[in-house]
Amino acid sequence: MLAQLPPEIIQLIASYLQSASALVNLSMTCWRLRHVVAAQDWRIFRIFVETKFPGVETPEIWREAAQALTSRSRALDKHAVVGRFVVPAAEAVKVGSHSSTRGDNPTHGYRPALDSYEVWNSSSWNDRKEVLAWGAADELVLRITEPGPNSKGKWVVFNDLDDISSHDDICGVHLLRPGHPSKEPETEHIVVARVRGELFHLSIDPNSASHVYKQRFLTSGQGIERTDMSDGKDPILSAHLSDGSISFFTTTSGEEMVQPFARLNADTGDDSNLSSRHTYHKSLSPTLFAVGTGSAHEAVIISTITPQGLSPIRGLDAELVDFERVNLHRPIRPNVNAISPLDPTGQVFLAAWGDRAIRLHDLRSNDEYEQVYRDTTDQNPIYCIHPFGHDRFVVGSGGDALVKIFDLHMPKNETYSYRDARPSSTLPKNNNEPIVNSLSNLSLTPFPRKDISIFLSAHPPSSRTQGRRRHNTRSYRGAIYSMTSPSPSSPTIYTGVADGVVRLDFASTDDLLGPCQNWYREPLLLSNDVGLDSTVAHTYPADKVLELSGYERPEDTTSSITLRKQQPFRSVGVEDHLAEEVTGWDRRWERLEKSGSWRRVDDLVE
Repeated sequence: MLAQLPPEIIQLIASYLQSASALVNLSMTCWRLRHVVAAQDWRIFRIFVETKFPGVETPEIWREAAQALTSRSRALDKHAVVGRFVVPAAEAVKVGSHSSTRGDNPTHGYRPALDSYEVWNSSSWNDRKEVLAWGAADELVLRITEPGPNSKGKWVVFNDLDDISSHDDICGVHLLRPGHPSKEPETEHIVVARVRGELFHLSIDPNSASHVYKQRFLTSGQGIERTDMSDGKDPILSAHLSDGSISFFTTTSGEEMVQPFARLNADTGDDSNLSSRHTYHKSLSPTLFAVGTGSAHEAVIISTITPQGLSPIRGLDAELVDFERVNLHRPIRPNVNAISPLDPTGQVFLAAWGDRAIRLHDLRSNDEYEQVYRDTTDQNPIYCIHPFGHDRFVVGSGGDALVKIFDLHMPKNETYSYRDARPSSTLPKNNNEPIVNSLSNLSLTPFPRKDISIFLSAHPPSSRTQGRRRHNTRSYRGAIYSMTSPSPSSPTIYTGVADGVVRLDFASTDDLLGPCQNWYREPLLLSNDVGLDSTVAHTYPADKVLELSGYERPEDTTSSITLRKQQPFRSVGVEDHLAEEVTGWDRRWERLEKSGSWRRVDDLVE
């Protein structure tokens, strides 16, 4: 009966199916239904992607896009994450000067400024080019990966200085996308900012190991605190200078020496002693710009930005955002540490306030905020916010090496859940009776799941010839400074920690070890060996899969916290598989057969 309906009616019915597997099963019913579902290169999956994952931009490879997005959503629901350090290869191409002499002895590690992007080369999902760049103290590191025999990617390390100090550290990195007018084939164009005030547009050719300075942006001799660049066809570069002002530059003028077309004094706090460290700025869209002022009355000012300048349109009052105050007799110090847009228009964005809460703001509403997200277990400030997928965002804590994942879902308003696609299954009771009985000791977690916090406690392996610190055997407890993902559909978040970069790949163990394992592993640069742990003994540190620890955050301060720790892939057994069915946690997380301690593992051994 269904097969006899017109194709338009079949496609309408298919749009109500809750899972990608349901669409595949429908196509396997008969030849005619397969013809309808597979028409126009499986275009019916476009409806599924656009309705279940709204706002996530993908190339028009709809069937594989559905597979990738459902896999990532499933991994997030199961807290499935693979952590590894990103370390430049020993054979990295050296560009510029690499015989510099350091004039100081810094005691703290560098803070990586990160950026990345990826573009697709063909109609195959895994045929894509990914570029990652970060500032490693005074050096710029590039990794370019494409399908092929050199799957680990091509590495480039750039430096143009002979005498260096901490003032030469890179504090801003922005990769120009392929659509930028200045972008040339076979080269990477990067805007780089140094703390001492140097801001320039650089072109690097990794094949010839050469570089060309394209533009210099004039900062009037001021140091640079941070930089940002808007999206769009005409990206606007903004530089937060050491005197508290913000300068704006166009990046498409073609001029070698670029003057700012606008300048904003951001140091407008009630306290005249406030420095530029108490302010923050962020491009919300090609036409909207936000700045944290440090003032209680207008803690965040939203402005429209054009080549002619800025025009304020909205201010957010800290007194009206339910600001948490420890002492009612002291004035609010409403510092905003991070801002991130949630949609391309910039009308909806997240802001991390000084009371350690993240607030969702909607400029279309008259209210000062719409929602508050707070972690009652962590008293550190928030250093960065990174939207991830269509329904989550990730924040980096200012201490304890904490990465925290928050769910944007509203109650009864889920768009996609992998649980809708799960086949009904019961735990086996014949051959595995002892295993099933042991599951009664597991910590059962009902759905919907709680949000999770993950510790990135391992110290990064040193790849620099002039290290900033001695080898540290203690766990890392510093800040998460920055985050980037190559694209909205990517399962990867690159996180910047002191002296290094950690990549977090959200992929389930059963996907990485299942029948389509190569499809999932290839873009993640994971080993093709079955166990995924065979590279642990290798000397190349980026191949080592970290055993992370984390916990689900309680909804109140009276609930207990149970710490979980990951185990190597080779240690995953049948019991872990069954525990995943019961608890919902990915099978790499160790089972809790006794009440877990809230304390970190390294706390117990020190």
